[in-house]
Amino acid sequence: MAISNEARAALLNLLGSLQQNLTSTTTEILDTTTAATTEIVNTTTTATTLLNNTLANLLRLRLLPNLSNLRNDLTSRINQTVQLSTEYDTLSGVLLAVLLDYVVLVESDGTMNFVNLSKIETVASL
Repeated sequence: MAISNEARAALLNLLGSLQQNLTSTTTEILDTTTAATTEIVNTTTTATTLLNNTLANLLRLRLLPNLSNLRNDLTSRINQTVQLSTEYDTLSGVLLAVLLDYVVLVESDGTMNFVNLSKIETVASL
C-alpha cells in the first residue's frame, strides 16, 4: 500500500514533532531531577552541619563540668613547675596558662606545649 507524498510529509512532520516533544519532555525531567537532587544535597549538608555542631556542643557541655576540678587545680599551679601525663606522653615544665579547654606548658628548653584538658590523666608539682 503506497501513501501519497502529502501523507508522507504529514507523517514526517508528526514524527518530527513527536521527537521534539520527547526531547523537550526529557530535558524538563532532567532539569527537575537535577534541581531536586541539588536541593536534597544542600538540605542534607545543612542538616549534617547542624547535627555536627549540636553534637560538638553537647560533648563540650558534658565534658566541661567534669574538667572544672582539673581546671581549678591547674589554675592554682600557674607559674609553677609541673608534670602532666597524658595517654601518650609525660611533659614537665612551667605552667603558663589554663584556658577553657587546654593548658600552656613551657619546657626547660623553651618548647611550648598546648595540652587539651580532656587528655590530661595526672598532674604533679615538681
